[in-house]
Amino acid sequence: MTKPWTYLSLKAVFQYMDVNKRLEINYHCPALRSAESSVSLNLKFLTLNKRKIVANGVCYKVESKSQIIKSILDGRKLVRVEILKIRNSSVIPDSLKIRTRRLDSGNLNLERVLPFINRASFPLKELRVNIAKTPNLERYLGCAQTLILFETNNDGENTDLIRSILHDRKSLNIVLENISLSSNDTVTLIQNWRNNQKKIGTVLTMQNIFRIVPIVFPDVDEFNYVDEILQVSNGTHANFNDSVLQNNMDRRCISFPFNQTSELVLYSVRDGPIWNRRIKLEVMPIRSTGPETLFNIFIDLLVLLSYIFLLLIALIFVLLASAKLETMLAVRRTD
Repeated sequence: MTKPWTYLSLKAVFQYMDVNKRLEINYHCPALRSAESSVSLNLKFLTLNKRKIVANGVCYKVESKSQIIKSILDGRKLVRVEILKIRNSSVIPDSLKIRTRRLDSGNLNLERVLPFINRASFPLKELRVNIAKTPNLERYLGCAQTLILFETNNDGENTDLIRSILHDRKSLNIVLENISLSSNDTVTLIQNWRNNQKKIGTVLTMQNIFRIVPIVFPDVDEFNYVDEILQVSNGTHANFNDSVLQNNMDRRCISFPFNQTSELVLYSVRDGPIWNRRIKLEVMPIRSTGPETLFNIFIDLLVLLSYIFLLLIALIFVLLASAKLETMLAVRRTD
């Protein structure tokens, strides 16, 4: 007769079992629930919604709140998550403290989410927060290495709070998601970083901005106040040195004088298609950039011409497809 597994044996098995298989066993086998819940739950992704919980890409719909908590989260001593997205906090047991590296509080006030986060998580590697939902965000600027700010309605009501966060000494890596800065805000930010002598590695990223060409072509680029920033902040057109260039970085940039050991650089990085770019303002070691040369200008012109050529090719294909469609429709009318 086969002997039943001991409690310690079950714990050892659950420790090396696939996470989602564990959750299924927990839900369907109440007798094993205690042993399974006592083992640390390690997830790469966890999203908590009002109607569903998504663990490592597997969706568990919420039919009964008490059942879903019992099967997924309740009674656990430790839950580790690489990327945690909280869209509804009511599905989290009050006693549970989740340990995570990247936290996305969605459209919730961050202060409602933080009580469920294990203190050992701080400082977080990354924190994404809706600035419109968290008016006291300045209190928590030191709790994450990278702070991603976004808002549902970019109506300008949070401009003062955004400016205050960008100027704060604890803000070393800020990402603005679908939030744009005016020319005055950008100039004021540059002056503030100079006055406070921000450390090398301090960076502001503006992402998800539709762009066709690099920031140094102001006449055809939406970042159309480059010339104004150049004049007010004593910036100059420059090029990155080979030792600084990384994948998808535009060589051409704008450098602003900073101090004897560092310079402030405005540049763009391409993500995927040529029109998807991130704009960065970063404090870099001195001589990260060099003066623009005739050869660099020639290369930039070639790049610009290649963009135009690709656009023309795309336009020709669209025109040919339209003409073919019109011909087919004309043939059907005659029939």
